[in-house]
Amino acid sequence: MKYGEFFRKGIHGSAIIIPLGVWFLDPIVWRPLLYVGAALMLVIDLIRLGDPRIKEYVRLMIGPALRRHEDKELTGASYMAIACLLVAELFPLDVAVAAMGYLIVGDGVAGLIGKTWGRHKFAFGKSWEGTASCFLANLVVGLLIFRRPEPALLGAFLGTVVELLPMPLDDNLAIPLLAGGILWAAIAI
Repeated sequence: MKYGEFFRKGIHGSAIIIPLGVWFLDPIVWRPLLYVGAALMLVIDLIRLGDPRIKEYVRLMIGPALRRHEDKELTGASYMAIACLLVAELFPLDVAVAAMGYLIVGDGVAGLIGKTWGRHKFAFGKSWEGTASCFLANLVVGLLIFRRPEPALLGAFLGTVVELLPMPLDDNLAIPLLAGGILWAAIAI
């Protein structure tokens, strides 16, 4: 795995503080932090996209961690911050934290394992190894949060399917919003 991808996954993994904060802190503490964090990420990205000097500075600081398309679009970090804020506000606490975990833990593990050891590829480039590791990581997240196998298995499956499938929507938005939304609807039935 290239240094840039490893660096990117390190940044991605450090976001685990978000679901932990939502889980353990009072909403009066985490809510303003999420709003400010999401707004700050979005403003930084918009300034970066509009000012070539800032874009060059960001490229020097974290360039290896950026994907090619992020040179002209929002970064995954902005999408992640927005998604975490949305799921925290829209879903019940357990579903919101699980959905964030599917993104931060499941997607991160899938990328690390898939890019490092993935040998058996799907038609669209992702690997069986990455997908299996995503499911196992999502299952651990679900078991820690729900403490029951049914929602843990369903959530792990949903998070893995959304991570696996090629979608036009950035996966940092798609994973928590789609997997969390479907899981919430299924649990509510």
